Amino acid sequence: MNVNSSPEEKKLCLGLTGGIATGKSTALKLIQSKLPAVTVFDADESVQGLLAREDIVSLIISELGEVVRGAEGGLDRVALRQSVFAHSGKRKALEGILHPKVREECLEKREEWLRNSASAMFVADVPLLFEGGFSFFQDLNLVIATSMETQRSRLRDRNHFGDALISSILAAQLPIMEKVARADLVFWNEGPLQVLENQIDHFIAENTIHE
Repeated sequence: MNVNSSPEEKKLCLGLTGGIATGKSTALKLIQSKLPAVTVFDADESVQGLLAREDIVSLIISELGEVVRGAEGGLDRVALRQSVFAHSGKRKALEGILHPKVREECLEKREEWLRNSASAMFVADVPLLFEGGFSFFQDLNLVIATSMETQRSRLRDRNHFGDALISSILAAQLPIMEKVARADLVFWNEGPLQVLENQIDHFIAENTIHE
């Protein structure tokens, strides 16, 4: 499939997602290494910026309660994570605060890319792309996938999370195979890094992206 079949279709706007610990960040780094001029929007980075704003912190504490307030008056990130993964209502309240603002930032960056950037590709890295109905007029949605067993193993080994927390985190996301079913293109990331890199190389070559 060659998306860029004519000069008018030169720019390609992509959504990139996956499950926790499937290797989404690794895939994005590979894309950036091969296409240095690619324009990237990182939803996690956007969230971190929002969580540093006093007005957002105040709103979160008001919605989720004093349990998430830290000793210095800001957010206790550990308590926040535990709270939202233990209570779906609190998770939805947090998402209701953050997601619209993240999407607004994504749309602003996309518009800037369309107007001013010579880059042929825009990639929005959005972990909850499908769960949040996150649309930014993307051409394709890419999913980085592994088995759930691999997700669990990586979370234990990399993050040192306990099984209960891992189960809560996975329950807050669509099962990875549901994301696979919704994807336009899937990169399977079970094997060595070279296997994932080969898939990305093939995608770039097929779509004749030139930076």
